Amino acid sequence: MIQLNLIEAASHTASLEAKVQVKLNTKNKTTTKSRVVLIGFGSVAALFVLFFGALMAFGLPKPLYGVIPEAVLSTFGIEDPSRVALQEGLGKPQVTTAGGLLERQREMERAALLEQQSVSVENIIQEVSPKIFNRAVARNHYSNYLPLEQIAYQNTALSQLLVFINTATPDNISFSDLIYEAPNYYYVRGVAETSTMQRSFLERIKAVSVNFRTPTLPENAPATDITVFGEYNVSQPNLDVLKNFVNADGVAEEVKLFSGLDVLQKMKLSGLEKPRVEDFGVYKKYMYKVSSNTDYTTLMNFVVELQKSQVRIGIQKLEVIPAKKNLAATMHLVMYVAP
Repeated sequence: MIQLNLIEAASHTASLEAKVQVKLNTKNKTTTKSRVVLIGFGSVAALFVLFFGALMAFGLPKPLYGVIPEAVLSTFGIEDPSRVALQEGLGKPQVTTAGGLLERQREMERAALLEQQSVSVENIIQEVSPKIFNRAVARNHYSNYLPLEQIAYQNTALSQLLVFINTATPDNISFSDLIYEAPNYYYVRGVAETSTMQRSFLERIKAVSVNFRTPTLPENAPATDITVFGEYNVSQPNLDVLKNFVNADGVAEEVKLFSGLDVLQKMKLSGLEKPRVEDFGVYKKYMYKVSSNTDYTTLMNFVVELQKSQVRIGIQKLEVIPAKKNLAATMHLVMYVAP
């Protein structure tokens, strides 16, 4: 029993010693950690003091311009040169790369904006003169004419050409082709009985032309051959003879008036039934391809009557060739219709 008690006492003593030993080790570890933290904090503080001390002594280096907050620098009395220059520059005019002052440019922009805002609808209406809307474009060429003016010019030009051909051509000259195209282009091909008549006709048509051309003929061509084309003078066309477009419901009546110009009823016009229509929004363009078998005198009189009338149909192109009986005439017509 005594032996057992001694053994128990020894065991109890050993356990107490172990517990005391563990407690001492824990205290030593805590003290070591505290010392490390204090040493680290002290080192950081020392570096912080040395860093800002150096900045106070030598100034802020360029790599740190604009990096450290201004509040921190002002606490230690340190100036950031970049911020100082910026603040000083705000009071000075800035120069653009082109050499102008930014401030002056901004003032001009502000003035333009104020001027734009001051312009009201009432001011615009008061300042705009209605006369500028009535300022007509100089219409001294066919390409500048209004649609109805072009029709008046076409009919006048064709009438003058047919009358001239009729008076300038003797009976012993015959034609195989006679073509007119607006505004004043012509092509004539035929044959004369003698070379003297041929030269005489060419001289006459040349006298009324602004552009006269005869192609080079082959060597075996007869000396009486007539081939000429160009542009001729159109004298004093009345461009104001036609006033208004044809109304949409008046197309059939206008076509009837056109056909009625053949007073003697010698022309049989075919092709007036189905026009080709182009829609331009503000008006429509009706185009007809009309053919007729007739003689020269009847065709000429018909065109002369058209030129003197108020019919709003123009002949843009005329082609005349010989037929088995009389002449085969093809007319390309145009009429402008209000929507």
